[in-house]
Amino acid sequence: MNLVNLGKMPFSFHAGWDELVVSQHPIIKTFLLLVLPCSLLPPLVLLYASIEPGSVLRLNSVAARWDEIALVFFVAELLTVPLMGWLIRACAAERKIAASFRDTFLLAAIIAVPMCLSSLGLLLPDLGSMLGLGVVGLMVAASLLYHGMYVVLKLDEEFEAQALAYQVFGVGALVWALLSAYILLQLHA
Repeated sequence: MNLVNLGKMPFSFHAGWDELVVSQHPIIKTFLLLVLPCSLLPPLVLLYASIEPGSVLRLNSVAARWDEIALVFFVAELLTVPLMGWLIRACAAERKIAASFRDTFLLAAIIAVPMCLSSLGLLLPDLGSMLGLGVVGLMVAASLLYHGMYVVLKLDEEFEAQALAYQVFGVGALVWALLSAYILLQLHA
């Protein structure tokens, strides 16, 4: 998988997805090369934004312990990807669709990428832009989930991918909202 294909994946059932399905990446390789680096980005951005003089985080909560918050966020992210992989697999099994954990873990890892990149919004100077970039990340993740479900689970109907994506996205959006709320609550602590 390369960055050019990653940019096409939210808009296509085949661009990037076909070569991804053919490759047999072990879970540990996906974890070390995709999940871990992506999971490091939000806590590092959070720590940087907390000391940047013009940052919304710095201006609104000087006394917050951002190092502890970043650590909690990092651990939560590392746990979220395998849990989402498990959830995708469980939802597929509920519909009598066979899926390996390796495939669903890979899908969960790819879906996490735009969410991790949206953390760069913490570097923006106002809360509206910060939240807007978070919403864009959520929308791209939803599109990746929908297109990825169809290909990774080898579905015959786009509607089936849509139904599964809605089910999984509901839980994923809730987890994302809780993590985001955790950060936003620190602004008013």
